[in-house]
Amino acid sequence: MKTTRRKLVGVGVAIREFRQQAGFSQDELADRMDMSTPYISMLESGKRYPSIEMLIRIGLALEVRPGAILDMITDRYIADQNKIS
Repeated sequence: MKTTRRKLVGVGVAIREFRQQAGFSQDELADRMDMSTPYISMLESGKRYPSIEMLIRIGLALEVRPGAILDMITDRYIADQNKIS
């Protein structure tokens, strides 16, 4: 029996929240990371998921611990699981 994996909506939300707290636009974050703005948009909208390396680069660009980003993603995942139960 195949199980369906649910999308982690908290990934993009966490990236967006940390970016906004840092006071950066998507363009500014993309410039700091030498990435494209559409890629940042896709991450924040949940159309793409970052690798661990990319989460580290995002954290460094935003001057936050990558672990803090993962903590927020985990907290949102747990909250979503509790809503389902």
